[in-house]
Amino acid sequence: MMKKTNTKSYRMLVVVALAVSCFPALALAAIHVDLAVDSTTAPPSLHVTGNSAQCPGGALDCVQVSKGDSPNLYFDLDKACESGGPAYKLEQFRIAMAEKQWPTSSNPLPAEVADDFNADPNTGLVNLAAGSNQLKDARIKFKDKNSSAYTVFYEITAQECDGEGEIKLDPAIVNTGK
Repeated sequence: MMKKTNTKSYRMLVVVALAVSCFPALALAAIHVDLAVDSTTAPPSLHVTGNSAQCPGGALDCVQVSKGDSPNLYFDLDKACESGGPAYKLEQFRIAMAEKQWPTSSNPLPAEVADDFNADPNTGLVNLAAGSNQLKDARIKFKDKNSSAYTVFYEITAQECDGEGEIKLDPAIVNTGK
């Protein structure tokens, strides 16, 4: 006599197992950071309103990349330069090893850090046109390889839609390594 099994549950388990084993990128969670412009301050300010990977016990704008992860990071400014949205668009993303001490040719980023973020070691600017990285008015997307444990400080620049002025945000990313 054949034993009856719950085939619906079994099929779902097989589909999930195949998806994870055949497409490992599906198993990696992306990190999402939501941004907003506060126009009630003078000058306006850029700040974080949501963060799917907030540093434990840290500020909302501190991002922690878990050990073993190599996620895509998404920074979103909803409705940038659109009706009802902020009069700013995302412009650039750069990193540094010390807060507000941006890399130079005489004090470049370590090669491993520059490689992890696809950044220019002499400026800290993340190449948002390389590979799957991207820059749109409302979104910055890039890969963090997270090859070892270290903290970088990041700066996001948003430019006014008319190209006149800019605002910046500069908190930290804590990589916990592979």
